[in-house]
Amino acid sequence: MSAPRLVAPAEWVPPPLHPSGKQPVGPRRQPATTQAGPALQFRSFAQLAADADAAGPRRWLIRGIWPAGAYGVHAAEPKAGKTWNALDLAVSVASGTPWLGQHPIDTVGPVVVFAGEGGDGNVVRRVRAIAADRDISADNLAISVCTRAPHLADEVHLKAMADHLAQARPVLVVLDPLYLAAGGANGADLYAMGQLLERPQHLCEAAGAALIVVTHFNRARDLKGAARITGAGPAEWGRVLISAGVVSRHTDPTTQATTVLTELDVRGGEVPDTTVRLRRTIRAIDPDDLDSPLEYRVDAPDTVDHTPAGAGSGLTPAAAKLLAALDAQDKPVPLSVLVDHVVATHGHPLKRPTCSTELNKLRARGLADHTGAGAGRERLWYRVRQDVAAPGYPARPVSTVT
Repeated sequence: MSAPRLVAPAEWVPPPLHPSGKQPVGPRRQPATTQAGPALQFRSFAQLAADADAAGPRRWLIRGIWPAGAYGVHAAEPKAGKTWNALDLAVSVASGTPWLGQHPIDTVGPVVVFAGEGGDGNVVRRVRAIAADRDISADNLAISVCTRAPHLADEVHLKAMADHLAQARPVLVVLDPLYLAAGGANGADLYAMGQLLERPQHLCEAAGAALIVVTHFNRARDLKGAARITGAGPAEWGRVLISAGVVSRHTDPTTQATTVLTELDVRGGEVPDTTVRLRRTIRAIDPDDLDSPLEYRVDAPDTVDHTPAGAGSGLTPAAAKLLAALDAQDKPVPLSVLVDHVVATHGHPLKRPTCSTELNKLRARGLADHTGAGAGRERLWYRVRQDVAAPGYPARPVSTVT
């Protein structure tokens, strides 16, 4: 994927600098008119309504979550998958495949991505992994990438952005991350940040594109959702706010696959408040090779109640989860496999002492057994035949242990 360069036009004159010589004093004043027409337009309500009606029915970008052409913010704590979510959306919009494997895309078309973190190789590796999970080729997607965040107070960058949007005619623009794009701005100044964010908003509106700005959470863990978005401005400016928090994180010691369970809190004036839960697993084919392809899988966590029938006759919730994990195995397995199954299914681990206690209770009831602990050998657990203490399970043959 080729990245559009941010190049200054020959007639451009640099903005005035701060006396320190490091940062511009502020955004330069926009001309009174632009290609889109006068800066301020006035219409009677009747004309406004006629124009809105003539535009036709409004559409969703992400059905039920993000309206087409809307602007907003996706924020999260560090390593919660903000960039993965944004690139997943870019692939989804460009290909017409569901976002995060579960949310339909109603407006399909070109996408422009400003990816300020990670560099070329990082973006290519991630987009290819997401596309491979959809069984499509990343190289055929209408996604253009600039591996640099545009400086929103820089007229050169804004002009380059406007020129490329006019050429690409995207339906979605991703700006990741805000802290690089807003470089030098006072994040605590609501009015300054509003003025800064308004500039890419207008460029995207003129191009008919939705705009999603990726930003970070502050450190106030006692707050939730949009209240944790860093600085002033983004939460007030965005029409749609998606806030992500990590529920659990687990790395398989054998495969080095990392599974993260995340909750996305969606808020917006025209969007029904909703919470989206997703489970993402990422693994490098060769963990020692930075260019090794990534395996990417994302889905909605299983919400089915895994408490087995008959659990009310004495099984604790932990024992029920372990019994379900044993049911899913076709051979004796170590305790770590059962813990991984519980994490993947329920989004949280069980402590080893709890597992040992509950597995021994299952063994006492004839529901489970182990191979015994020989010298230098790990104890392996397996499911045994149904007994009357836990009705509802189909009869299974006793596992053969060799």
